[in-house]
Amino acid sequence: MADTLSIKGVASYHPSSPETLDITKQNTFIFGLNGSGKSTISNFLYKADEYPSCSISVEGNYTPIVYNQKFVDDHFVNSSVQEGVFTLSKDNADLEAQIAIKSKLREKLLDAFTETKKLIDAAESAQRKATDSAIEEVFKQKYIIEKTSLDPFLRSFKTPKRKFYEQVKMQKGVTNETIEALDHEYQELNQFDKNQPSKISLEPILEISPQDSVLLFEPIVGSSSSQLTDFINKVDNLGWVKVGQDNYLDDSQTTCPFCQKETIDEEFRSELAALFDKTYESTLRKVELVESSYRDNITKHIDSIKSAFANCSIYDSTQHNAEPLIELLEHAYTSNLDQIVSKIKNPTLSVKLADCTEQFKPLLALAEGINKSVQAIIDKAKQFKESEENIRSRMWDSVKFHTTPIFSLEKTLLDEKEEEIQKLRKQQEKIRRVGKKVADRISSLRSKTSNIDDTIERINENLISLGITNFQIVASTNTEQKNFFMLSRGDSSDNTTPVFRSLSEGEKTLITFLYFIEKCNGSMSKDTDIAAKEKLIVIDDPISSLSQNYIYDIASLIQSKIIKGQKFKKVIVLTHSLFFFQELIKLSPNNAEQFDKKYTLYRLNKNQYSSVEPMTRNELKNDYQSLWQILKDVMNGKANPVVLPNVMRNITEYYFGFVHKKDKLSGILNELADKEPEQGHKAFYRYINRGSHSDPTNIGLMVNINPQAYLERFEGIFVATQDREHYDCMMEQ
Repeated sequence: MADTLSIKGVASYHPSSPETLDITKQNTFIFGLNGSGKSTISNFLYKADEYPSCSISVEGNYTPIVYNQKFVDDHFVNSSVQEGVFTLSKDNADLEAQIAIKSKLREKLLDAFTETKKLIDAAESAQRKATDSAIEEVFKQKYIIEKTSLDPFLRSFKTPKRKFYEQVKMQKGVTNETIEALDHEYQELNQFDKNQPSKISLEPILEISPQDSVLLFEPIVGSSSSQLTDFINKVDNLGWVKVGQDNYLDDSQTTCPFCQKETIDEEFRSELAALFDKTYESTLRKVELVESSYRDNITKHIDSIKSAFANCSIYDSTQHNAEPLIELLEHAYTSNLDQIVSKIKNPTLSVKLADCTEQFKPLLALAEGINKSVQAIIDKAKQFKESEENIRSRMWDSVKFHTTPIFSLEKTLLDEKEEEIQKLRKQQEKIRRVGKKVADRISSLRSKTSNIDDTIERINENLISLGITNFQIVASTNTEQKNFFMLSRGDSSDNTTPVFRSLSEGEKTLITFLYFIEKCNGSMSKDTDIAAKEKLIVIDDPISSLSQNYIYDIASLIQSKIIKGQKFKKVIVLTHSLFFFQELIKLSPNNAEQFDKKYTLYRLNKNQYSSVEPMTRNELKNDYQSLWQILKDVMNGKANPVVLPNVMRNITEYYFGFVHKKDKLSGILNELADKEPEQGHKAFYRYINRGSHSDPTNIGLMVNINPQAYLERFEGIFVATQDREHYDCMMEQ
């Protein structure tokens, strides 16, 4: 997990989009021109509670110790004395050795504590990954539900994924119904909420009256008064005779259709007519009416059954399939109809129609089953809200049922890691207790040996080694300010008079920075101690424009006293001076692999808002090259155009001074200014000319000029001096 620094919503930084710096490596160097946002970073670390929109995330305990203008103001500008920095007395070697041993032990304990914390973080990260994986797997069920009519139940559970996961997790998971089944049920509920299905009502089974049954059962015989009766009874075929009469004999025919002899006379006709009297004809007509009625009723009954099923909106022929059952019933009816037809053909037959109840029962059972479903839908529709809520609840429970293996695996992983975390926390607590005892022992030893005298001596020795002899650090003589420092002129009898304001800028830089170094390496109290591994060192612009002579000294002090040995948790250095920035890099390891392992480089740019860019060691340029880089940054929108005139003037001073063309340049600038029709552009040339750059009138006239106009006229200077090749070379680098 990376250590990060996040800045937003303050000074020149974007109000809502943070600029984030990775400060995981031991040392972080940040370069940026004045106004680019460096001081905002150090001020935040100096007093974090005044910058609520900014944040820093660093593993383990840390205490920022910051050198910036506020540090200088608080300790020197606004105070005539400085808090003493306690360090070990060099006169007590035995106690110092004990403290050294304890300090090494404390560092080992801090490392062990940090390592244990990393293991806890790793275990907690594994737990988060297990839960994240479970969330992803469970959330896949959402995509299935979205494709069904159940989608409205997901309202407010589609994002974030964790919300869906939490909703599923809280279910009991006792419903093994599928989403498909619940979808079908909910579709029916919605479909019939307003248009409820009708039940299937079947007409009673088709039957004939008892009288018709008797009619069909009793044989129809001819009259007994005919001389033909005995013969017909003997052959038992009255029907055959009737057919012959109807089809083969007419009023004029005398030839017998069977023997082809002239035997048909009036007497035979009279006897044949007597055989089939009016009673016979009437009875046969009744049978024919029964047949016609039964045939019509079959059609009506079968059609009514088909309509009853078809008119039920939940009837599904592929699921319920009543057609084969209807065909069986129709076949039974048709068999009975054939019996009646046989009776008509042979009236003497005794016909008894079959009972079709067994063929009708399956249809009744099927209708009853469908009607139960219809009634259930009707009942649900009457209580739509309750039914809808019931389906919703069962849907969530169904999801839990089908994702139970996912939750089981997650729980196994979480429990396993939780057991590991608890063991590590006990181990961490043990380290903390031992570490506190060691820290208390160190504080106790320090209280016996620590003083500010050695600190005073070291600061004064460093001042002398740097050639500063006109002032020194002394202990405060004020009894109410015991263990405080103060600045003193060596030849002054009044050591209570503050001398800081009388120092040069370079001297101020040196004394404040030497004091800061002692604060980093010592303690502000003889009774308390902050381990070096818990100190986060921040140094903001220790080199001002008026202390350039001490660039190498300050850079060397930072490398030897702060960075060397990696004794501090982190070191962050910010500067506007490219020369100082380069000096810090030069004093760093030459080996590229070692450098990349321990150092991170950033560059701060300022356009509308401050922005941060990572940079490599090879990107560094000298001061002259950096001025050209600023021009290109303006062209690319990475820097504010307001810096252009001053940067351009510095470039011309560097270059034309080096090539000994200053006098020629001055004359050409005057010529270009005279030829320039725009007054604002005339001011630009005069500003570039060293002799008139301080003219406030000229400066004021350059306000709000298009940056492109500056760039075009700046290029024109090199064209006029016949140095166009140099201009092109620098702009193309």
